[in-house]
Amino acid sequence: MKVYELFAELSSENRLAILQILDEKPMTFTSLIKEIDMNSAEAARQLSRLTESQLIEKKGDGRYYNTLFGKLVISSISDLNFISEKSGYFLNHDTAQIPLDLLGQIGALSTGEIVTGVYNILNTHEKLGDGIKSYMWYMSDDFPRHHLPYIEKKLEEGLEIRVILPEDKCSASLLSEKNRKKIETKVLDEIKISVIVSDSFSMLELPGPDGKIDQNTAIFGYDDRFREWCKKLFQYYWEAKCYPCY
Repeated sequence: MKVYELFAELSSENRLAILQILDEKPMTFTSLIKEIDMNSAEAARQLSRLTESQLIEKKGDGRYYNTLFGKLVISSISDLNFISEKSGYFLNHDTAQIPLDLLGQIGALSTGEIVTGVYNILNTHEKLGDGIKSYMWYMSDDFPRHHLPYIEKKLEEGLEIRVILPEDKCSASLLSEKNRKKIETKVLDEIKISVIVSDSFSMLELPGPDGKIDQNTAIFGYDDRFREWCKKLFQYYWEAKCYPCY
């Protein structure tokens, strides 16, 4: 099947609804009609088309199932659905700094909350900060001066903190000497993406049209999938792109 043929099959709201319903559980013809509120003639037509495309199959128990191919297709749609729903955001934010494997999993951010305004973003940080218990990893183009009291406090409590900064911002000299040594720091020549990872929440800021990090718009996420995606993004830079801060 050519990609344009696949998109043609997915261009129907009814066919998409059938695939999504069958992704949750197999169903009989009668059950499907009730679930998607479709008349029997139309349902039969759409089921026939999906079967011919090998996206679904009818088994001996009389129920329709997504094929293995259908399951793979529907698992990929969530990413496209997220990108489509947030098209206004992605029209103005560059994803080029995200490695291809994570870009292919960008649907992990679909549960995130977009927060706009520097004050609102800082306020959200402060509200969420007390929930961090064990670690916080931070990558941005500047040291988070506005969070210094919080960072000092958390370092005293034994919080693990890693930071990735540009070389000219490498020094954490604003911290007390004993706490400065507790922070693991690495350096990148240029940083165009901001990410915070913790055991409580994660945050992502992408570059805007000018190529600089848009610090006026952030995506906050709280579930495991969102946080794991951001963690992999940070680790990608930490392990493959950074060098020690001297």
